[in-house]
Amino acid sequence: MNKYKAIILSLLISFMGASCEDWLYDNVNEDAAHEVLPQQVLPVVLFYSAQLQFDHAEYGAYLTQTLTTGGRNQTSSFAYKSGWGDFLTMNRHPQWRRHFYDIGVNAKEIIDEAHEAQAWNLELIGRTLRLMSTQMTTDLFGDMPRSEAYESNSPHYDTQESIYEWMNQEIEELIGMYEDSTYTEAATNIPIDQSIDRVFAGDLNKWKHYTYALKARLLLRKLPNWENNAATCQAIITAVNRALEGWEDVLYRFDGGNGAQNSPWGEAFGSTEQGGLGWEGRGNMLNSAVPTKYFMENILGVFESHNNLKGWAEDPRILAFMSARPGPSGTSDSGTEMRYLDTNIGMDVSYKVDNYPTLFPEVDGKKVSVYTQNTGYVPLFLEEELLLIKAEATYWSGDKPTARSLTMQAAEINFDRFNLSSIYGSSYTRYRNNYLGNETGTGNYVTTYFPADGFNIGHIMRQKYVCLYLQPEQWTDMRRYNYSCEENGIQYDNTYVYPGLKRPNNIYEAHWGDDPKAWINRINYDPETEEKYNKAELERLGAYKNYQWLRKPMIWQ
Repeated sequence: MNKYKAIILSLLISFMGASCEDWLYDNVNEDAAHEVLPQQVLPVVLFYSAQLQFDHAEYGAYLTQTLTTGGRNQTSSFAYKSGWGDFLTMNRHPQWRRHFYDIGVNAKEIIDEAHEAQAWNLELIGRTLRLMSTQMTTDLFGDMPRSEAYESNSPHYDTQESIYEWMNQEIEELIGMYEDSTYTEAATNIPIDQSIDRVFAGDLNKWKHYTYALKARLLLRKLPNWENNAATCQAIITAVNRALEGWEDVLYRFDGGNGAQNSPWGEAFGSTEQGGLGWEGRGNMLNSAVPTKYFMENILGVFESHNNLKGWAEDPRILAFMSARPGPSGTSDSGTEMRYLDTNIGMDVSYKVDNYPTLFPEVDGKKVSVYTQNTGYVPLFLEEELLLIKAEATYWSGDKPTARSLTMQAAEINFDRFNLSSIYGSSYTRYRNNYLGNETGTGNYVTTYFPADGFNIGHIMRQKYVCLYLQPEQWTDMRRYNYSCEENGIQYDNTYVYPGLKRPNNIYEAHWGDDPKAWINRINYDPETEEKYNKAELERLGAYKNYQWLRKPMIWQ
């Protein structure tokens, strides 16, 4: 992506509040922009940072078995939705292009030009977003270009170890700059308002706390397999505490309207394969998605039938995620229920997707989801995630009571995020107390989700699974704990972290049939670019058209 693409997208998302005159200089050539300032590119990088979150989460929603489809094919155009189908024949993985071409190229332009102009505020924001994108991308693909990423069409791939070394160095340098008024209050800094920075309107103090959160996320990768020790746990806790000192959720909000003005999780992109960004994007296709048995039974605790006293599930957030719909007319199952399917098992011939819950939930005719409305927001980082990162580190440091308290605090904040008091009205207190407990700490389901005796790492990670609904970290967490479940026999602290989880039904036998304990750990490199222009590097790694590459663990597994 070059400067002209940045200009085009700036115009496309001009709903950010600026006029064309604010974005562009007069051109020497009427058909080409002669200069693009870094503050003009920042809205583009922010927009694509939000899109990157969607790209990763859209895969993760199926790979974590939150969602499935009504089909049962071993293969499909979207391998992650079927039985871990043939990823190698997918023509593109949007996450790769999003990082290298949409965020990477433009962030590099911001950083280089801002550094030259000593506009340190723009440089800091650009580098923070680049680091976020780098971690997400290496956590999906593993080794990848970094040091030589923009030197040729066939750059050398850095090892994931070296990328993590660079990220740890980069985060320390960024924090040092954020803490230094020489940079944050420099006279050469360029004024940034809401039209340029849709997230924090240029407030470097808020960006600093987000950077501390990213540090906590980086350090978290050392748990539970890499460097799970007291020093690591304390470093994580310290980073979280610094982030929370002035925390504000990192949200990219959409105003609704035409095309990219809508949230990628919204209904505008809910029924189409094509996303709002042309061939590079992908619609969310939630209109063809179905909640899984694992999500409904093992995570939310769905009831066999609804009644007003109990609700739909032990976890009242179910109504913030979906709304029940009628079954097939003329059958014994025609009532309005929260139906679901085992992963990739397929629907009975009597059923259609419309007989399963809508993932664009409504209450009394009003849309209630904070994510799946056209005017929703995409989170880059939430307070709940911070608290649960701290809970995990606190747990592994040996302080289980504090870990439990933090986990419950995160759930309470998540209840507020999804506006459960508005959804349930006068019944909210009863549903809330059943799950989280009343003043005395008792509730019908507290001992299931937050037991005072026997609280374990699974309670933290399953709560995080819910709190990070439709967010990228959900799948990374599951991989960090190696899909710990009865089927693969992997335990942490003598417990199954994700009990009831199992590999998809009708799994793609060609790639997964030889080892019943093999699980997917990564995505193959984007065929549209890497197999065409960097085949030699893929062959050097052993990744070229090699389905075994999908099983290779990350360095933090």
